[in-house]
Amino acid sequence: MQSNYMNKAIFPGSFDPFHRGHLSILEKALKLFDFVYLVITLNPDKNQRSSFESKRKIVEQQIKHLKNVEILINQDKLTAELAKELNVNFLIRSARNDIDFNYEIELAVGNKAINNSLETILFFPDENNIKISSTLERHKNFYKNKGK
Repeated sequence: MQSNYMNKAIFPGSFDPFHRGHLSILEKALKLFDFVYLVITLNPDKNQRSSFESKRKIVEQQIKHLKNVEILINQDKLTAELAKELNVNFLIRSARNDIDFNYEIELAVGNKAINNSLETILFFPDENNIKISSTLERHKNFYKNKGK
């Protein structure tokens, strides 16, 4: 199915958990791209709290209304290498603040060094999503479930 699309992008993340901020960025990306690979990937800088399959199930539920998205799991490749294998030249990322922005610049440069065809497209969250982070969502879920 996806091979018929010329205008493709890859949206990688640990998505631990996938939240409305991620969904909003994905919806924005689908306004520019015909097809998006949403890649649940291993981030060596973060502790893996949920299994890849449990993350996939959560993402599937939250994006079931969207077309032209394929969920992939990446446990052992650099994103730039995976993009090359998928014949994708655009990488979707997001930045909420100057710390995120500076990190994304470093990441974009590193990805470009690995895959010269890969261009990073940076989306900014809407105002109502700017303070949402996976870390905050995990903390809220932890304390919400602790009382049960």
